[in-house]
Amino acid sequence: MPKLSFDRASDDSLGGRLTRRRLDKGLTQHELAAAVGTSQAVVQRIETGKCKHPRNIDGIARVLDVNPAWLMYGVEHVDGLEYDAIETARVWSGLMEPHRSALKEMIMKIASHAGAPSMG
Repeated sequence: MPKLSFDRASDDSLGGRLTRRRLDKGLTQHELAAAVGTSQAVVQRIETGKCKHPRNIDGIARVLDVNPAWLMYGVEHVDGLEYDAIETARVWSGLMEPHRSALKEMIMKIASHAGAPSMG
């Protein structure tokens, strides 16, 4: 097996987790891609961090026998949250005021009109 040009397998990112699990399963990028129904180039882009939101994450996780939440975010359980909610929370954590307050106000307003439960 060729040596990785940098230590992706120890990287705690989507690409690092994917690389590590693929290697643990003894799969090449080509083999994983074929099993998922995509191309080797797509697998490579995910592993190198060039694609951070793969559309086929569920299929990749299924082939690798892991939870999609672990593959994407390094967590085993997301307690009913959709991937979009988790990603939105990650982006939210990087925002500064006044953007946070403005977005929260907008979300709460939309939710109240849509009949969503109040967050208090």
